[in-house]
Amino acid sequence: MRLRVRAFAKTFGKEFAADRIDDVAAMMTYYAVFALFPMVIMVVTLALLVLPAEVIDDTVGMAAAAMPADVASILVDQVARMEAAAGAGFAIGSALIALWGASRGASALMSALNDLFDKKETRPWWKRQLVAIGTTLLVAGLLVIAMALLAGGPAVGEAIEARFGLGAAFDTAWEIMRWLVAALLVMVVWAVLYKLLPDTDAPFRVFTPGAVAGVALWFGITQAFGLYLDNFASYEKTYGAVAVIVVFLTWLWLSNVALLVGAEINDVLAELRKDTDPAAAKLAEAEKAPDESACAGMRSTRG
Repeated sequence: MRLRVRAFAKTFGKEFAADRIDDVAAMMTYYAVFALFPMVIMVVTLALLVLPAEVIDDTVGMAAAAMPADVASILVDQVARMEAAAGAGFAIGSALIALWGASRGASALMSALNDLFDKKETRPWWKRQLVAIGTTLLVAGLLVIAMALLAGGPAVGEAIEARFGLGAAFDTAWEIMRWLVAALLVMVVWAVLYKLLPDTDAPFRVFTPGAVAGVALWFGITQAFGLYLDNFASYEKTYGAVAVIVVFLTWLWLSNVALLVGAEINDVLAELRKDTDPAAAKLAEAEKAPDESACAGMRSTRG
């Protein structure tokens, strides 16, 4: 067991450096800036077609509670603007327009995951765009469903408590359950991204070690960053009026690092288990780039 942990740690450290996860996360942050707000527009406007505004506000409040205060304020303000401007025509039109912008983030993540998994992209351009758009729509649908489930939690909890008279302890347990469900839904979203975006035929699994570790890392990093901002940081003194933007970009970068670390964990484990696990073998298979194959052929000919 100790040898396996040591082998994993050694391989992970090597792959983390080789794949330049911190640099790739910075690149993804650039695309995320342009993709995140269209994604928020699309999710909110679609949700307003099927859910009351109060349900959306409650779910946004839950999400904001897990984020640093400055980042949460940006999210809350953006959602409030969407709700104020929303109408049926606006919702449909803005969702269609926002879909393309949001899918650019999925397209950037597609390239990042292919590089991380050492996969050569074999799908034609049009298919990659359809995958990016389809994945964006699927994630948006999952988020809308999550809003309905999480917002319906209190009503269900009150009904159960009233029926069985379970008391305050049940209220606490039910609230913890809501957060666990939220974490599960985030893992489902991450599993969808890991499965659909890279050019691999590895099977779909929700509870992969990378998804679990990535979500836990994201939550831990977010909370630690929030504590740092509340107690130690002085972004306002350094950056002045753009301090909130710098905080937001830093949080996006940290979130992307967590997402890529989760994928890297899956990749390293697949490499270590490829001889004993067929699913791991499919993920670990790396295709040679054409220039590498050509060079290999030239070398063999010369030899």
